[in-house]
Amino acid sequence: MVKIFTVNKLKFSIFLWVICCSSAGAAPQVIKKIPAKLLGDASRQNVFVLTGDAGEAYHRLLISPEQGASDDILLDTSTALPLIKSQYSAVMSEGFSVNVINSPAGVLTVVDVQGETVSVKQPSAEAGDALVLVSNEEDNGVYNFNLVFRYNKNSKQFELKNVLQVTNNDACDRSVVSVEETPKSLIGETALASFNGRKVFDQLHDLHVQRPAEGYQKLMMSDIAYQLDQALALYRKGQIEAVSKVMANFLMDGGEGHCYPHSYIARKYDFAQSPGWSNDVGFLLGESGYYDESIELLNAVIARNPTRTVAYLNLADSYWGVNDKARAAQAYKQYTSLMSGEGKAQKIPQRAVERSVIQGMKK
Repeated sequence: MVKIFTVNKLKFSIFLWVICCSSAGAAPQVIKKIPAKLLGDASRQNVFVLTGDAGEAYHRLLISPEQGASDDILLDTSTALPLIKSQYSAVMSEGFSVNVINSPAGVLTVVDVQGETVSVKQPSAEAGDALVLVSNEEDNGVYNFNLVFRYNKNSKQFELKNVLQVTNNDACDRSVVSVEETPKSLIGETALASFNGRKVFDQLHDLHVQRPAEGYQKLMMSDIAYQLDQALALYRKGQIEAVSKVMANFLMDGGEGHCYPHSYIARKYDFAQSPGWSNDVGFLLGESGYYDESIELLNAVIARNPTRTVAYLNLADSYWGVNDKARAAQAYKQYTSLMSGEGKAQKIPQRAVERSVIQGMKK
């Protein structure tokens, strides 16, 4: 076997000649080649995924400047991309796929288990290309992890910046319902050059199973954040029909009608750090006639924020919309009680007062 990657520096032209022109079986084969701009400047690189040595259960990851730009190899590692035998099939393996993803500042773009991309808001995210390792487990069509690496000019290393768990709905249309950022400290690895993919792969599986209560942050998808802003602007203008059209985009469609609200609404739109945002989604769903979805979300908001006064009014209106007048009356009572306790009794809408006394009229 010809060893071509045991030195830190190698003329790129020689590197290409060895890959392309060596006899079969004597040199690594290129499995994947991705053009990239990973250094935060105008320079260009190529990211290669190569076969490993014969009999070794890994792929090799190599990042080099574009031909003619330099003779420095930026990264050469065989530990990041293990080939882990699947317990379900002898011909299948688990591990990480390699991606180069470009995002604007304040946004992270992730890959879900179906290979679809979704963008989420993350204020500290840098603009430009990032190297992203995406986990793949056989017989797991529900979640994966995206590990985002960026080049640090000071350390001259590709360093781990974000660990993201991407979860899809396990039924209906199976699209993304949440993207959660996991504390990097739970992984322990920082530099891609020393990244132990086999160890981290096992750690990520354990993290999903154990689900620590602290440290996870649910990130908001960029498209739904934009659409809610659009819907609120239309609502303020009194354009209710247009609002309903926008809010229809918040519903998951399984191909034979809308998905059941309990399967996704709270998981997708209930944000612990932004209860006001979640309340607004529930309110506009109700105003658009999507009462079941509104009820599901607003109950989740209230369960997490039991003193959020306006959520009770919105929930009551949605219960009223489905003719569940007993639950509506209970929610109206809770709303009026909280408003009175806050010294705002004079601001209580007349409908809330009238409907709070209705009992025994459940549909």
